[in-house]
Amino acid sequence: MRESETRFRTMLDAAPVMIWMSDTDRLCTFFNKRWLDFTGRTLEQEMGNGWSEGVHPDDFERCLSVYVSSFDARKDFTMEYRLRRRDGVYRWILDTGVPQEDVDGTFLGYVGSCVDISDRRQAEEKFRSALEFLPVAILMVDQHGRIVLANEQTEKLFGYQRDELIAQPATMLVPQLLGDSGAMPQSETLRIAHASTVGAPCDLFARRKDGTEFPVEAGHKTVRFEDDETVLAVIIDKTERYELYQNRQQLAHLTRVSMMAQLAVSLAHELNQPLTSILGNTQAAQRFMATDPLDLAEVLEILKDIVQETNRASEIIRRIRTFLKKGEREIAPLDPVAVIRDAVQLLQFDAIARGMRMSVHYDATPATVHGDKVQLQQVMLNLLLNAFDAMDGRPASDRMVAVSITLQSPQVVRVAVRDRGAGLPGDLLALIFNPFVTSKSQGLGLGLSISRTIIEMHGGRLWAENNTDQGATFYFTLPVGDAA
Repeated sequence: MRESETRFRTMLDAAPVMIWMSDTDRLCTFFNKRWLDFTGRTLEQEMGNGWSEGVHPDDFERCLSVYVSSFDARKDFTMEYRLRRRDGVYRWILDTGVPQEDVDGTFLGYVGSCVDISDRRQAEEKFRSALEFLPVAILMVDQHGRIVLANEQTEKLFGYQRDELIAQPATMLVPQLLGDSGAMPQSETLRIAHASTVGAPCDLFARRKDGTEFPVEAGHKTVRFEDDETVLAVIIDKTERYELYQNRQQLAHLTRVSMMAQLAVSLAHELNQPLTSILGNTQAAQRFMATDPLDLAEVLEILKDIVQETNRASEIIRRIRTFLKKGEREIAPLDPVAVIRDAVQLLQFDAIARGMRMSVHYDATPATVHGDKVQLQQVMLNLLLNAFDAMDGRPASDRMVAVSITLQSPQVVRVAVRDRGAGLPGDLLALIFNPFVTSKSQGLGLGLSISRTIIEMHGGRLWAENNTDQGATFYFTLPVGDAA
């Protein structure tokens, strides 16, 4: 038995970590060579409670409390404290103790292992200090979703003192930060739980101490902190950007309303055609119903015409209502050819009234883009109406707008709107997309500026070039697939 114990202690002396053992009365009975080399003391000096003489005075009470309470409860423990090294320098130690039992379940005491974690603690302290200088709110959240660290910017942004935040659920600040299912006033919310890096941010709503909600951009990444897996969350206030976005949405809607006002006369004529046809067919049906014998086949044909014209009128109204719709962007997979054909259809009657001809050419290769249909139609209508305006007063043979949709590359769709007007003056070509710049006698000059903003929000580009023969061409690109 003694020989077996000797071999066991020899093995412990060879271990690369500091090891201690205690008996049933809490007194330490063994320290391995690595421990003694660290403290520079003898085994006799460390035995019993002698080892505690090396514990930092500021950590002594806490260290003793953890040791005694765990010992009495026969539970595992892990604690961090500073222990004096042989050169007098205190080093941070991670001490892990576990109760030992014999084969009969009789309690024998504790065995523990210690590792020097000073380098890790210093790195963590540097990390904490670095977080304080960041101009964004930073949270460290444990596996239970509770805040373990918050920087100064978090205090400023949310109105809490730091000690009010520690151990509180992170969802108190950002209800959907960790995938909470509570509804938020945002239509395009992506939960941060679905992101894997800080580089994959989500638009969420946060809540200040006074209860006010505000838009934020949040990202997160799982990191190891203080020997635990935690979530590092970065929260950026988007209030100003959100207000700018709302203003842009409002301005875009007002521009669409303005377009419809411009097209009101032609749209009224276009809608009047099916309504007039419906009225005439209804009167004819009434006359046929009064005849004897009743020509049922003729009545059915008239009713078929009424249904057809009703559908035509409904489609015109649907296009107008869709275009005038006000609300959040609705991103969805779109066929760019179908989107542009709808826009062309809206202008069909206006084109006839102004003596304009429109043609649409597109590649046979199908492509899908992700975007907001109404906004993209707004861009298209703006470019087409500008082309009409550019050709007013031109000979009838020149009043031609050619729209082409091509696959510029496997990743990019390009749309071109080519007119045969007078072209753009050189000084205006560089400024045409700036707000309030216009070549027209009427209008605010916001249409192209808003159009460029919409295209850029979709991940594309909008620009203009003068043609080599006559007129100008406006181009815009859109990413293929979900790149938008």
